[in-house]
Amino acid sequence: MSDNESHQDHFNFSEYLLIVLALVALTLAVNNLSSGFASPLVWGGLLVMVISFVIFFKLAKQEGKAHIINISVLKNTGFNQGLLIYTFLQFIQISLTFVIPNLAQLGLKTSALTSGMLLLLGSLLSAFFGPVMGRLLDSQGFKKLFLIGNFLAMAGILLYIIFAQKLSIALIVIFHVMFMTGFSMMYNNAMTIGLQQLEVMHIAGSPYQGQSKQVVMGSQAAFIVLFIFTLLIFACVLRLIKRDKQGLVKN
Repeated sequence: MSDNESHQDHFNFSEYLLIVLALVALTLAVNNLSSGFASPLVWGGLLVMVISFVIFFKLAKQEGKAHIINISVLKNTGFNQGLLIYTFLQFIQISLTFVIPNLAQLGLKTSALTSGMLLLLGSLLSAFFGPVMGRLLDSQGFKKLFLIGNFLAMAGILLYIIFAQKLSIALIVIFHVMFMTGFSMMYNNAMTIGLQQLEVMHIAGSPYQGQSKQVVMGSQAAFIVLFIFTLLIFACVLRLIKRDKQGLVKN
């Protein structure tokens, strides 16, 4: 083959189907968690997901074939830390867009319009801060941005937990703005830092309680889970800083 001729790899349909099967099985299991882990749809879905991913990773390790995902990048610790921060932040942000409107509408008895508007200010600020934080990353590095951003994100979620029983519209907006400010300081920058590490880049409440009380208790439980993810983000940030001090992080 001459240098001017292009090489076209075939689409790996089997790996694609395994990913789809794993995600569909996970979605099915999560959607039926209310039935308990004894439900065949829950444990069966989780089992299918695990088996699908195991087979996928075995296929993805085979050499001489085109793959959907180049899993060799997962051997890079710096990339993994950036990817984890990015993924955890996305999970928390998506969860908040579900929990907050439902908490406001069902727990605080606000209108559907008001419930949806609660996320507007934080989202607008995040969109505005995005390019600004990218410039700060270039000029100051990631350490201060990630530490301050993680503190704001943790504080925002922690305040939701503390004030879950006494939340008002104003408090919900303030805490969401805090989280989204921290989010904007880390989200895109985490993936930027992660990609820079690569040499080559290829493309619970009781049923006897009233509905409002159940919603508030359930939302508080959700915030606790999300706070755990902010702690995981913090661990990743500290790990990145430690590697940076060792001269192992490209910045």
